[in-house]
Amino acid sequence: MVSPAVEGVRSGVLATSSEARGGEQLSLRADALLARRSALGDRQAFAELVQRHGAALYRYSVRMLGGAHHAAEDALQEALTKAWLHLPSFRGEASVKTWLFRLVANECLTMRRRRGPTAVDDKVLVSIPADARSEPDTMSLATDLRDALDVALGELPWRQRASWMLREVEGLSYEEIAEILGTSVAVVRGQLHRARANLAFRMEDWR
Repeated sequence: MVSPAVEGVRSGVLATSSEARGGEQLSLRADALLARRSALGDRQAFAELVQRHGAALYRYSVRMLGGAHHAAEDALQEALTKAWLHLPSFRGEASVKTWLFRLVANECLTMRRRRGPTAVDDKVLVSIPADARSEPDTMSLATDLRDALDVALGELPWRQRASWMLREVEGLSYEEIAEILGTSVAVVRGQLHRARANLAFRMEDWR
């Protein structure tokens, strides 16, 4: 069963109270303050953290689990539950955002190990010949390209895919990615280089 918080992330709407505290809107508070208030049991503060970062966390989960939305929801729900339980011991050595991403990344990896690899249909990677496209067909070309990219991403080794997603989609720094994946900046750079090369090869027909 999907929790209300995860359901809010999926729909893009998360209900939060508009009541001001101390003359400030809760939605404008910094992550660090929200984390401290959450650690004290403030559910509204935690809801604001989810609202700030939930969409990115869910997007990452979906891509890392091969587009399996239910599995991504389960992974995100488990990660958010752990975040709520462990916030009192969060020491702030990394940013709250990085910490949340690491929890989600770990849950996705655990779930992927349970499920095993996802079969990939190579036919999706083959582009439609230009002379075979009618005008209505071109309207769905962007969707086809996105689907092909998703398949190509699914072919990448786990760390390459994670590094590419966190850098190219979420725009995180090399240092943040290294923290999330529990590795070094040098390893992240190497994984990204290989991921970009592999994707360029896999997407050759779409150039």
